[in-house]
Amino acid sequence: MTAIPSFYETSSPAGLTGIKAWLLTHDHKRLALMYMWAVLFWLILALLIGLAIRTELMAVGETIMSAEVYNAMFTLHGVIMIFLFVIPAIPAIFGNFILPIQIGADDVFFPRLNLFSWYLYMFGGLLAVYSLFSGDGFADTGWTFYVPFSVQTETNVSLTVMAAFILGMSSMLTGLNFVTTVHRMRAKGMGWLQIPLFTWSLYATAWVQILATPVVSITLV
Repeated sequence: MTAIPSFYETSSPAGLTGIKAWLLTHDHKRLALMYMWAVLFWLILALLIGLAIRTELMAVGETIMSAEVYNAMFTLHGVIMIFLFVIPAIPAIFGNFILPIQIGADDVFFPRLNLFSWYLYMFGGLLAVYSLFSGDGFADTGWTFYVPFSVQTETNVSLTVMAAFILGMSSMLTGLNFVTTVHRMRAKGMGWLQIPLFTWSLYATAWVQILATPVVSITLV
């Protein structure tokens, strides 16, 4: 008797099993779960950094970190919360899991691009953390990287901005995937007025990601 596969189990490339099957999966539901755990990891890290920031402000003067470290932690907290949590959380997790199901599709239109977006997301986050310990230290400009301070500071602004670029690219590719999926993979007979409201919200968000991310990237230069 053939066992019934779990809800998120699909065939893996080259018959892989175990952790490799997850790391090389093209299944939108598995990728949604991978995004969920990754987002939770970055959220917990940002909360710990935020706790350290508030602890520093408990008393006048230097408590647990210097002013330079405080500014770097403040910037890293903002980068993680904006680029690794607020922007990707709902589209990447719920969008990947629910959108194809609601429109009757087997998967997103570009499953390999979907996996590539996840790797870009993780690489961008790790690069942001790495810039804290490399060169002249993490950027201390705040997550907006406003000039003129961002071009005058001696800290590692370029690497931090590069991490933000990579995270923006991941978000843009995810949005492109969702828009194409809605246009090309709706169930037969499903018109635009039959699309569920949640999918409409993801579709609109995807267009924002596609159109606004390049603008944000340009302003960081």
